[in-house]
Formats: sequence, C-alpha cells, structure tokens
Amino acid sequence: MSRFGKVADFPKTVENVSDWLQAIGMPQYQKVFAEAGIESAQLRQLTDTQMRELVSVEGHKRRLLLALNALDPLPAAVPALPTPPPNRPKYNSTSSLYIDSTITRPCIDEIIFCVSIVIHDRIEEGERALQAEPTMESRLPESFNMKSKPLLAQLASAEATEDTIFQAIKSIYSIAEFSAECLVISLLYIERLRSLTGLHLLMSNWQPILLAAMIVAQKVWDDKSLLNVDFSLICSAYSLKDINKLEKQFLELVQYNVSISASLYASYYFELRTLCEKAERDFSLKPLSEAQQTTLINRAEQKSSEWQGQQRQSKSLGTAQFESLGGSGITRDES
Repeated sequence: MSRFGKVADFPKTVENVSDWLQAIGMPQYQKVFAEAGIESAQLRQLTDTQMRELVSVEGHKRRLLLALNALDPLPAAVPALPTPPPNRPKYNSTSSLYIDSTITRPCIDEIIFCVSIVIHDRIEEGERALQAEPTMESRLPESFNMKSKPLLAQLASAEATEDTIFQAIKSIYSIAEFSAECLVISLLYIERLRSLTGLHLLMSNWQPILLAAMIVAQKVWDDKSLLNVDFSLICSAYSLKDINKLEKQFLELVQYNVSISASLYASYYFELRTLCEKAERDFSLKPLSEAQQTTLINRAEQKSSEWQGQQRQSKSLGTAQFESLGGSGITRDES
C-alpha cells in the first residue's frame, strides 16, 4: 500500500474510485464509496456534508481532502452526484469530527502549528542563553513572570512543549476568534521585542509575552478588535488592570513601534509556510493582497502614533493624575 505525505505525491488523475482509494492509502473506504454510488468523475463534487456521511475519522477526511485537491481539473461538465441511500447511518456531533478545512474556510490549526514551532524554538534558545546569563530573567518587568499568572489554568505547571504552546494559542483563538493574520503579526512583535531589548523568551515568561503580543496584534489588524476586558475574561488569571499593565509595558519594550511593512510581513509569512511544508502540512493562510498590505501599513502607523501620543499625555499629566481620569496610559479600564 503506497503512502503519501505531500500533496504533490497524490495521483493527479483517477479512472477508478476503488483504485484511487487504494493509491492514497484509504482502501477501507472502497465499500463505502461504492455503496454511495460515487464514480470517478464525481469525486470533485463531494460536499462537506456528504464527506461527513462517508468518513467519520478527522484524519482520514483531511487526507481525502488533500488527495481531492491534488486531482487535475475536469475538462468538461460531469453528471450530478447521486443521493446516498436512505439507510446510510448518520453520525451525530458526539461521535464524529467534522471537516474544518476547505478552500473557502482554511484550517487555523496549520497556522497555529507553525507559530507554535517558532515560539518553542525561541524558548529553547532563551533557556540556553539564560544558562550563560542568569540575570537575564530579572530584566523583564514582574508582570511578565508567568509563575503566578499562567495564560490558562491548565498551563500553570505545564512544560513549554510544542503541543502545550499549540493548545494555549488554540484555546485563546477558539474564544477570541481574531483573524489568522494576527498570529503572524504577533510573532513579528515578539521578534521585535527580542531584537530591541536583547531579552529572550523563557519558560517563565513566554505566556504573558505571547498574550501581550496577541492583544496588540489584533488591535492593529482587526477592524473590530476585542477590548482588554475581553482578554481578562478569556485568561481569568489576569484582571483587567493586569491586562492594561501588560499591554503598556509590552509597548514600552517595543518602543511603541507597531509599524509593519508589507515586505516584513511577507518574510515571516513565507517562513511559516516553509515550516509547514517541511512538516508536510498544508499552510492555508493566503498572502496579503495589495489592499490588505496597504491597510496593515496604515493601521499599524496609526496605532503607533496613537499610542505614542497617549504615552506623552501620560507623562505630561503624571501617572497618578492620568489614571485618576480613567486611563492606564494605553487603554481605558472597561468595567
């Protein structure tokens, strides 16, 4: 039985559905496809609903989707797909996993996977640097120490593995639902912090740094960004005051520079895409269009100017007076 990892390795044509399933390593579904009356010319017309009825295992569905996408397009119209027999068993939500990755609805898991790899590598670099410079850990503000404030309760004592980082990002994303581009921008801001401060991601600080980067990134990119109070609900270990302070100190560390050029974004985008290809995954996030590039640059420059202006206002009023007016120096307390 042949096994395929990359999309390029899947067959480009199909004459017989049974042979095609054998070729992509899915022979166990030969009977299922035959009973549904699916012929070779109709494979490309499979919908998400029909795929759910045919295949209940998430990994198998993902493999079938990749194999279908690898097929060459048909030169002419094909007959309509027959309706499955009425006695075909239906899978309910408690026993099946549905497809979450299509051409029009890309799967966020691949993007989070790549971001997790980069963050994990940076943490390993930081831990090696910490052994050579033990005082480095104390150079970050105390609010970036995660020992008492993990992102999520289940991460309090967890090691910073790729899987742990993946679960942390996925848990926040599943609730916050910000744009996938924010993850790329978050990485850019973390790299900028490392470059400007000479500090590293460590097992003791990666969680609050990641949280602060995501807060800033979604405010720069998303038209309707979440409020800081929303993040205090998502990450219950952090109060609204903690979130405000974390954001302010993160911006101070990056010198209020949240501007991003199209070329800088593109370089990180293709680096993440390369990581996915090496891991034989499908990186479904598309490059920015010209209009999106312009929007990103303009919004980032606008936010940089806005936050720098608020910082000057904070200094001119005095911290105590400014906070008494309802500001934290960066954001207002929303309660």
